[in-house]
Amino acid sequence: MLTLTLTLAALTAAPTPTVADTVYLKPDFVHTPEGVAENVVVVVKDGKISALSTADAVPASAKVLELEGHLTAGMIALSDQSGMDAREAQDTTRMVMDGADLAHAFTRDHSDYDRLAAEGITSVLLTPPSGTLSGGRTALVKPGGAIVAPRAHLHLSFSSSLFTRGRKPTSYAGAIQMLEERMAEPKGGFALLKEGKVSALLQADTRAEATRAAAFAKRHGLAGLIYGCARVGDLAATLKDSGLGVALPAWNPGGNERIQASAQALHKAGVPFGFALDAPGRHPASLRMAAAACVRAGLDTNAAWSALTSSPGSLSGGLGRVGAIAAGFDADLVLWTGHPMELTSAVERVWIDGETVHEADLPEAEEGDDQ
Repeated sequence: MLTLTLTLAALTAAPTPTVADTVYLKPDFVHTPEGVAENVVVVVKDGKISALSTADAVPASAKVLELEGHLTAGMIALSDQSGMDAREAQDTTRMVMDGADLAHAFTRDHSDYDRLAAEGITSVLLTPPSGTLSGGRTALVKPGGAIVAPRAHLHLSFSSSLFTRGRKPTSYAGAIQMLEERMAEPKGGFALLKEGKVSALLQADTRAEATRAAAFAKRHGLAGLIYGCARVGDLAATLKDSGLGVALPAWNPGGNERIQASAQALHKAGVPFGFALDAPGRHPASLRMAAAACVRAGLDTNAAWSALTSSPGSLSGGLGRVGAIAAGFDADLVLWTGHPMELTSAVERVWIDGETVHEADLPEAEEGDDQ
């Protein structure tokens, strides 16, 4: 790990806030967009990061909260169904639900979100279950908190999971024809997509499906991302030219070589990517495990961490708000016992919008230990 010593000139100048309504966090290490830094104080006010400063620039009367460990931005999961109200998320009688907003299925106080926060996940992109040609508009939400982007993408599927006996479409050609017809005379969510008011979330499970999805996006000049395909790295050059990003499939124990290879290919080509979680069916810890597995396979550590924070922040509609410790961003923060890309590191504390939402149960000190 490269540790950067940041000078005061490289940091955002600290304002002169009222000490009573401002929190000053001083951890051992801060993970900023520029790298890992020491001697940095994160200034939080009204749920936002108002500034990064050095310890000697903090007002003398301020109470600085000394923290042991690494302070990072919270992780962001691309593609998730945690805490969604199934009645709002899917209608099995319809293949096209372009007018549906998954933000309406968001249940803020659902117990699923406690598990996410405990693993350092502070934002998730709600996506529809598979089986529809268009499952509606995705939403970027915070566990137990705010809706960051109520209409981030329009979901479009190029997956064979669509094809069920007795229902249209029954083939890839039929699915694309149905989508082309809606793009030719756009209404509802397709009108928003055509006008560039929402991006596209292109579901594809195989390399061939991802190729069809990328070609469709190119024909219509769509921005967005492809998700669900382990071999999407084979299309890295095409995706770079198109401007599309990627949500790599959710991690499973064993058999992830293609995902690891795709992560390296996408990084080398300069294609932004993140990881799907698809909880609650998978444990939230699998999000960080996916990135760590890619590092073990050769992916750059900083690239892997970006794929858990800043890249999905941009791809999911949270650009400039979530995914980084920087002035103006939401104070969605995680304190780790060590570097977050080391799986031996554990979550100590989590803040969302500056409020503590999780604190780990620390072991009690044994007799004779320093208190």
